[in-house]
Amino acid sequence: MTEQLSEHFSLSEFLAAADPVQPGPAQLANLKQLCQSVLEPLRAAVGKPLKITSGYRSAAYNEKIGGAPGSQHTQGIAADIAIGDDAACIAAAAAASRIAACGGIGLYPGRGFIHVDIRGRVARKATWWCQVNGKYQPLTATLRAALVKAGAKV
Repeated sequence: MTEQLSEHFSLSEFLAAADPVQPGPAQLANLKQLCQSVLEPLRAAVGKPLKITSGYRSAAYNEKIGGAPGSQHTQGIAADIAIGDDAACIAAAAAASRIAACGGIGLYPGRGFIHVDIRGRVARKATWWCQVNGKYQPLTATLRAALVKAGAKV
């Protein structure tokens, strides 16, 4: 049996089979906060279950898979969520931007998923970024326009 982090999310959804390191008490508390304050409201906003593709990562595993140095995933404060096509990702990211506890939102155009995290917000807005051609960068003008059209707080 696996530990429930919130009504619809369990710890097993956030663990990679290839990562032998389990989250410690601080990361576990962070994962619970992430689920309760961002993922549950996002699930309600998109109107369907969310599939976590990446949650907690140990520092060694994060480095092994090429994750960003200092990734929020190593703290248990981030999740990557499979959403679907780019339009669905834009809509989900816009919904995430309206959740007060969501501090960071990342888009991966053409890859079918978004990143959300609970880092602190700056001036009541989430920190936005995207990954294009393998490079992390600020939102492109095209993505920003699509997000604004979808009602995102950018």
